[in-house]
Amino acid sequence: MSTASTAERCIEVTLLRSEGDSQTLTLAEGATLADLLREAGAAIHSPKVLIDGRPIEEAMVLKSGMMITIPAQPPQAPPEKDWRSTIGMFADDPTFDEFIAECRAIREADRRATREQLDAEQENP
Repeated sequence: MSTASTAERCIEVTLLRSEGDSQTLTLAEGATLADLLREAGAAIHSPKVLIDGRPIEEAMVLKSGMMITIPAQPPQAPPEKDWRSTIGMFADDPTFDEFIAECRAIREADRRATREQLDAEQENP
């Protein structure tokens, strides 16, 4: 009776990267997606991984006794907005209107004080 060696059993898979290049790797039979990514020096930055063009959740076969965990998604940062997208965000806001009125009053007081100082300097050179 001969013994079969599992060390010689290999699978060949192709990794397609988003940049358009591909890499064919030979892995031991039973290798996982994590093994493939480690071997290729690749990291997943996208929430979607496709196997034979199908999302990983459709391609993965479950085995009896597996424990499936769905971790909580980290909160996504809101997309950055440019200043133009904020125009009008305080329209009809009475607190903001009070703030603008106060700012205008402060600026007018500064202008008045500057004019008085310039007039005083011109009278007494």
